[in-house]
Amino acid sequence: MGAEPRKIKILIMSKKIKNYLIWLGSLIFSGLVFFMTNNAFAAGVGETTGIDLPNPLGQGTTFITIINNVLNYLIYISVPILALMILIGGFQILTARDNPEKIGSGRKTIMYAVIGFAIVLISKGVALILLKIIG
Repeated sequence: MGAEPRKIKILIMSKKIKNYLIWLGSLIFSGLVFFMTNNAFAAGVGETTGIDLPNPLGQGTTFITIINNVLNYLIYISVPILALMILIGGFQILTARDNPEKIGSGRKTIMYAVIGFAIVLISKGVALILLKIIG
């Protein structure tokens, strides 16, 4: 019985040492990463570090081009969502059997998915028209 409390103390001590070593190692690693990648210390007044950050919004930064870029991503996202919602609506219709409420729910799901996709397409068209008029 005398050996069991000592084993527990050794385990607790080893966990504390392990946690301390992990903390110390991560601190040293993060310090090394910071000092190895931070080129701003070497740059003088008016000098650049050679890092070039591109504009994440694209070449044109007008409001219409930003809206056009956002709508492009919306179209890329809405096509799979449309397909998924049509499949869900079709599944609702197939599993409805003779229940007219479930058949109506499936039809509404498909109809609202198509209407939502049409709204995304129309908004893209409006943005393109505005881009041609303004730009």
